[in-house]
Amino acid sequence: MEANTGQQESPKRSGKRPTLSGVEVRSDDLSPMPGLNFVSTVFRVSAVVILSLAAWQVLDWWSDRPPGDVGLSVLVADSIRLIVVSALLWAASNLASILIRSHYDLRASRILLSRQTYVLRQMAIQSGAVSEDGKVSDRRSGSTDEIPIEEG
Repeated sequence: MEANTGQQESPKRSGKRPTLSGVEVRSDDLSPMPGLNFVSTVFRVSAVVILSLAAWQVLDWWSDRPPGDVGLSVLVADSIRLIVVSALLWAASNLASILIRSHYDLRASRILLSRQTYVLRQMAIQSGAVSEDGKVSDRRSGSTDEIPIEEG
């Protein structure tokens, strides 16, 4: 029989499990969001394509100018419109990325809260404040009936 030193050996798990917001989670707890990742990528590609079309439009007008710079105001207005649409698409892709990250943070918070609840429940069971079936015990009277919560 080995002597107990009072220290519990816990296996080091760092690096083996994925982390969400600094909390180690099981791979089953991860819920990938491929739809939002795809939407974010599509928005970014669309923004780059529209911006390149605006640049191509300006370069095409510049290389083959009409006499008297006809259509310059239309070119400027259309280029500004395309640049604004491109910027809005890029911003929408950033919002999709933020939604993904906030979902991961929320998921990590829920996992951490459930772990803390489990640990507190186990501590309460060990101290005798809660029985195994979930009834709260009154230590003074020794009864294990549920203690009613008075509404104020």
